[in-house]
Parts: sequence; C-alpha cells; structure tokens
Amino acid sequence: MIHYDLHCTACGHDFDDWFGNMADWEARKADYACPACGTARIEKALMAPSLGAAKKAAAAEPACNPAVCGNASCPMAAGF
Repeated sequence: MIHYDLHCTACGHDFDDWFGNMADWEARKADYACPACGTARIEKALMAPSLGAAKKAAAAEPACNPAVCGNASCPMAAGF
C-alpha cells in the first residue's frame, strides 16, 4: 500500500488516499474525482519521504586502563 497526498487543480482542495502501488494510481488517476468539486483534475501533491526518527547513539564507554583502574568490579582490573 502507498499513501499519496492529492491536490485538485480545479478547486485547490487537498486530500489523501491509499493505493495498492504506483501502477494502481496510474490506472485510476484518469477516473479519480475530487471529493469537494467532482472534477477529475487531480495531481499527486509534493510529499516529504517518511523516514523514521534517528536513533540516539549510545554513549561510548571510556577505555579502561587496568594498571590505573580504581573500579574493583572492573573485569579488566581483576587480573592485576
């Protein structure tokens, strides 16, 4: 399924609809009518791509130096 924002060039009405794929839109667009005025002068409106929100990167763990590590539970310092 693909979601298109649509625009009527006759009356300026903006609306949207779902289509099976791009070929479905191409096949139906000649007979597609504006729900506000009924004309068939419909175009796909400009749309921004729908991208997922960026994932926040995990904070980098500081490098451990076993020789000076003061953390008694540090697995790196256990051998010293």
